[in-house]
Amino acid sequence: YELMRRMCEQFRRVADCYLGDYYPLTPYSLENTSWMGWQFDRPERGTGLVQVFRRSESIYKSADLRLHGLDPEARYRVRNLDSPEGDIIPARQLMEIGVPVVLNDRPGAIVIHYEKVGP
Repeated sequence: YELMRRMCEQFRRVADCYLGDYYPLTPYSLENTSWMGWQFDRPERGTGLVQVFRRSESIYKSADLRLHGLDPEARYRVRNLDSPEGDIIPARQLMEIGVPVVLNDRPGAIVIHYEKVGP
């Protein structure tokens, strides 16, 4: 039950992000060697989420995925939902270099939430 409670709490925390703007972060593919990732952004709230999936035969453990729709002058708190800690990253870095994603498990998945924290 603890896992179910944690998953429901995570969903409640980010559910409204699914109503935001959608941006694909990787090309669409059904190949087992690929990664899939997308972003939902709520610009009016300054929040959003990124979902990334590493498929079962992917040889890559990490990726930098460039985000869209952010306020380029702002900073954002970026946090893996499975981790209590987060980093504050300038929007320009998230949009030009990307959010760093590491997935050691094959297959694996991660949900990253971000929120605007100021200029």
